[in-house]
Amino acid sequence: MTDRKTDAFWALIDDFDTCMVVTRNGGRMRARPMAPRVSSERREILFLTESQSHKVDEIEADNEVAMTFAKHGKYVSLSGRARISGDRALVAQIWDSAAEAWLPQGKDDPSVVVLVVNPDEAELWNVKASRIEQAWEFAKAYIGDKDRPDTTTHQKVDL
Repeated sequence: MTDRKTDAFWALIDDFDTCMVVTRNGGRMRARPMAPRVSSERREILFLTESQSHKVDEIEADNEVAMTFAKHGKYVSLSGRARISGDRALVAQIWDSAAEAWLPQGKDDPSVVVLVVNPDEAELWNVKASRIEQAWEFAKAYIGDKDRPDTTTHQKVDL
């Protein structure tokens, strides 16, 4: 049985073309923009990358990752576990023209791998108010009518 919050999460992140993927590099956090390929059936977020990249080394040392998505008043933050897959069928399945631009060696080159993220939990924010409604909400909060502006829905989702 599917959960409405979980389904909403997968539908929402499928709308993003880019996200920031955060890994650990020793004791430091490192973020980089990547193009997600969302597989709601597999319950995974997939990225094409090169096996020699720093992120592969970082994930092999510590597979805990965080990801952030932002687009037109919609925001998602998630944490999960990552792994690297050299599955050629999976590479071919998610290959597209954008991948060709970043990975000119082609999908059949063994250095092209898939970074697979299995999300554990996520937080979703959706700015539901128009700019005028936002201004009104901020004004009410400023003059003390409200504790804080009511412009955004927020929910936590266990995946």
